[in-house]
Amino acid sequence: MKQNKYIKNIHLKSKELVEQQLEQQKVNQSQHQLQEFDFAAKPYVNFDFIKLKSIKSIKMSDSGSRGVIFIDSEQGALVLKLSGQVSVELFLNKLAQALDIKTTQMKCLKWCDAEMQDLRSDILFAASTDEVLSHRLKQKLKVAYFEIIEYIPGLQLYCFQGERAKKIFNQERLFSLGKIIGFDIFIHNGDRFPLPIWRSVGNAYNVILKVIDEKQEDMFNIQNVNLNFDCIYSIDPQTILKQLDSSIQDKILNAYIEKVQKFLQDLCDDIKKNESKCLDAFQDFIFEQTHYKLNENELQIVKKGILYQIQKISQFGIENIIKIKQDLILPDSQDWMDSYNNCLNQIHIEFHEKLIKLFSQIIDANSEIFQTL
Repeated sequence: MKQNKYIKNIHLKSKELVEQQLEQQKVNQSQHQLQEFDFAAKPYVNFDFIKLKSIKSIKMSDSGSRGVIFIDSEQGALVLKLSGQVSVELFLNKLAQALDIKTTQMKCLKWCDAEMQDLRSDILFAASTDEVLSHRLKQKLKVAYFEIIEYIPGLQLYCFQGERAKKIFNQERLFSLGKIIGFDIFIHNGDRFPLPIWRSVGNAYNVILKVIDEKQEDMFNIQNVNLNFDCIYSIDPQTILKQLDSSIQDKILNAYIEKVQKFLQDLCDDIKKNESKCLDAFQDFIFEQTHYKLNENELQIVKKGILYQIQKISQFGIENIIKIKQDLILPDSQDWMDSYNNCLNQIHIEFHEKLIKLFSQIIDANSEIFQTL
């Protein structure tokens, strides 16, 4: 009888313990209820070691970018991108930084890094209170590499409207837009601004104006012009990669190089004549997004930014570009299924070398313009 009573007490205590544990789980979950992502969030700073404590919000991108996740925590916000071409995107990021293009910090976490495993666990724990989000993330986070990107609190082109546009499009930022276009020409990235060399209609999501120490509601109120506007950033660039059948691709790329030659010469001629015909598509694109039409003087600044960047790329040289690529190669033991290095080796160095030679020819033929940049 005493034994039965003892067993009964054990069961009661066990039940109480389970109930206490369940209650504690509910408390823990309530403490970790995710909030709406604040687009004015402070950026995560320490890229040497990624560790997020107390994740506050997780947002899947709704801009059309697959595998892009915005995460905010007590340490700040960052962007997690799940890309199949992480090595190429790292290369473009390092190249942009070397060429003085304003862009984000970026870091690759590898499948064998404890840093990546811990981050995955922290994200899944934070998302556990949202059944739908948790299920989606469990599937998406089953990848070999995490691409960690600096979060930039800022505005995309459609927010540059009215009086804002007049304040935003100053000489420094217009010159920066030109530098970004020059960089895009070199990497064959038509997924940002439309130009005669591409059939693209442009992508307004791939440029962002950083805003410092402002509230989200003020950022998205286009009537508010008294914001602390900072630099224009290039984000999410793309480039041409080698294809197995090079014969067809070579014809396409040779045609592109001819278009670039004509465009750059027309650009130089426009500057000499103080015209802006070759940037008509760019001007229309900016107007469609902002309802602000760049005038002739403003377009001249953009053109000079393009040519400045062409000159900088030519001076940088193909040897330094090759070195950036080589510095990113992973040891075989860290390269999951050879996916990282194989993708990196698809970067078309020969194509970029041809463009650098073309840039040098344009510079030599129009030296009077380039000497003034």
